[in-house]
Amino acid sequence: MPLLALDIGNTRLKWALFDESPASDGLPTIRSRGAMFLAEVDHLVEREGFAESKPSLVIGSHVAGVASRVKIERQFGSLGVEVRWMAASALACGVSNGYVDPSRLGTDRWAALIAARARQLAPCVVVSAGTALTIDQMDERGHFLGGAIVAGYHAMLGGLAGNTAALSVDAGDWAAQPKNTRDALATGAIDAMVGAILRGRERLAAALRERGVNTTPRIVLTGGSAYRLLEHLDDQAIVVDALALEGVYWLGRPL
Repeated sequence: MPLLALDIGNTRLKWALFDESPASDGLPTIRSRGAMFLAEVDHLVEREGFAESKPSLVIGSHVAGVASRVKIERQFGSLGVEVRWMAASALACGVSNGYVDPSRLGTDRWAALIAARARQLAPCVVVSAGTALTIDQMDERGHFLGGAIVAGYHAMLGGLAGNTAALSVDAGDWAAQPKNTRDALATGAIDAMVGAILRGRERLAAALRERGVNTTPRIVLTGGSAYRLLEHLDDQAIVVDALALEGVYWLGRPL
């Protein structure tokens, strides 16, 4: 029976239907996946056909308001399907959580770290580029050292438009020497995000060197702006589109 993983963020709900057992390469197998805005959550089961092909279990990461969570529980409850919400913890799936209060780490960030570890990508900086940009450092032993949160691409542009006269959120394209305001906005936002990512990697590399580990950590990107950033990073950067959903799968699948 398939397992349905949900990743409910600040703006959108992402979902993936997984086989219960991993494939021969050890990675989870995605049968199908999709996304919708939170305003559309009332129609999740109907729109995606989950009433006709019911999952055996629904597992979710949730960082939005409680209303969307209740709506999802109600829809699947009418089908007799359990919804299980994951939580961050001190240790899971080979990842240890360095937060002062491990339970306070966002479940989407925790899930992405779990998936990066399962893919054997550590040491790495796990970057989720959505409404917010999160930059999380994980060493080669799977220990989450800490991370930063800054505004995402659209949030940066929206903040400028809301607080600066005569500016619009209608950004252009990145350019080495922007020659119009639209391109200047896009370039500034992308450069700021890339700079924060590279600073995070520098700090992780420094922490590794203190222990005699001389390696350049990978940058593992996911989220809606991941490809926007990829072209501005080096060949140590990769994109894994469903990273958080994979982590939800690993945290919640029946053993």
